[in-house]
Amino acid sequence: MINSNEHNATLEAKAVSSATAEATVKEPLCYPQPLDAIVLAGTHRNPKRLISGRNKAFLDIAGRPLVRHVVDALLEAQNIDQVFVVGPVKQLGPALGGTPSRVHMVKQQGKMLTNTWAAIYASEARHAGRAEEQVHKRPLLIISCDLPLVSGDAVDDFIARCAAQDKEPGEPVSMLVGVVEEQGVTPFYPDRQNDGIMRPYVELAFGRVRLANIYVARPRHLSHQEFLQTGFTFRKAVDWRNVVKLAFNVLRQPGGWGAAWMTLRMQLALMLSRGKGRLYRKLRAGNTKERVEKAVGDVLGGSIRIVTTPFGGLSLDVDDEQDYQVLKDRYDDWIALHEATPSLLRNQDGKHR
Repeated sequence: MINSNEHNATLEAKAVSSATAEATVKEPLCYPQPLDAIVLAGTHRNPKRLISGRNKAFLDIAGRPLVRHVVDALLEAQNIDQVFVVGPVKQLGPALGGTPSRVHMVKQQGKMLTNTWAAIYASEARHAGRAEEQVHKRPLLIISCDLPLVSGDAVDDFIARCAAQDKEPGEPVSMLVGVVEEQGVTPFYPDRQNDGIMRPYVELAFGRVRLANIYVARPRHLSHQEFLQTGFTFRKAVDWRNVVKLAFNVLRQPGGWGAAWMTLRMQLALMLSRGKGRLYRKLRAGNTKERVEKAVGDVLGGSIRIVTTPFGGLSLDVDDEQDYQVLKDRYDDWIALHEATPSLLRNQDGKHR
């Protein structure tokens, strides 16, 4: 069990130490209002997705449950307002003990999509006095519970990048999907002295990427939300079995043929990436950001944008026992690397001016 009082005291000390600076110099909000956040911490019904028989939200790293790492980061982020954590309430209570009143526990309802909507309803209920159209246009941040390397800076940076793409004329974007490029993940690879984590990539024209576990979305603007559950179930497309299952499920959706072809050609490009021959180069060149966004948007029934985050730790969730052990062992080194990202970005910005 974590010492929540001790950890809260640490957070409060940090807040006091920076209060003077923040009182005089405060970054403007990325959106007109701070976003509500939804943390998905439900217990998976498939025992194979549990870690040592446990919901990974409550696995401990560095003295805190994984879900607490995420909630603490959201509380530190300037662009986050209310935080809705959906999962088993009896277990969430101790894990979230001592958090402020803007953290709300939502009882899990079933699968990932059902749980997400339970939290969305809870968020919307707090804005019941506003016009329905305005409530539905509010963007929400959606994030998984098993990201020990998340930070308030990473959350604010992602929201800022989403807001920059969300200012296009016309209707606001339905969903902005976080991805990490290969160079953002390579520092977490294994080396001769230390264990690490390697994950498969998607081969796109602008680079090799993998999904981050963070999104900004207006769920009411997606007309085919039910496919999100199917895509989530088969998102670990490591082998052809998952790819084929995903492709067949995609075919049943409006715009499914185009999206299925895009799914298969990305997998084929990944399989051919070692040789980097002519077919690989041709397939990858055709996997443009715009084509992928359109294919996914046709299936989900809304506009989609891919948003690249430089915070590689946002893609390092706990998939299995091995991931958990590596993240636990390497946490101190990796969180320092992750927290150094903002200063590296500032240095890069300074060089380009």
